[in-house]
Amino acid sequence: MGAEREAKVSEPEVLQLVPPPRPVPDLFAAVRAWEPAGIGSWILGAQAPLPMTAEEARLLAGRVDGLELTAPEFERIIALVGLSLGLDCRRKLMVGKTIYGKDREVDVLFRDARNGNRLAVEAKYQRVAGTADEKLPYAVLNLQTLPLPGVIVYGGGGFHLGALHWLCASTRATDIARLAEWLTVFFAL
Repeated sequence: MGAEREAKVSEPEVLQLVPPPRPVPDLFAAVRAWEPAGIGSWILGAQAPLPMTAEEARLLAGRVDGLELTAPEFERIIALVGLSLGLDCRRKLMVGKTIYGKDREVDVLFRDARNGNRLAVEAKYQRVAGTADEKLPYAVLNLQTLPLPGVIVYGGGGFHLGALHWLCASTRATDIARLAEWLTVFFAL
């Protein structure tokens, strides 16, 4: 037992210092400059060169309501959160049909490389109050027609509170600020 203890004591402890997250404007600029691909092929989460750390991705997702985003930028942040957790990702993929029988394009599709489980993401971003609330019932109905599990990820701060209460009570839905935790539970990461 003495030699074993001696070996433990003589091994140097290595501490890794992690720099603090960059400011949100720098993270936002990194997302705008990042072209993640994923259209027509999978981005492999374990191999993807990401523009920020997982901690920075969560920080940025939590600040979405204060940013002026385009729909593709919002979708990139969703993809980035999943990729930073090690999930594989595709974007703008035709999966199934809408409630009207049209081809259905999902914004983001995640895959767990450990077991192949997949999750379709419908992105809903609304910066200012408007008619986006009226589109939520259509999104919920379309989610039910998917041939695989799906979730509505919303953000922007422009949705009416009553609409979000209804949305979360009606289907799988999460605020982008809680997406990392939601994906962690869904995929048992």
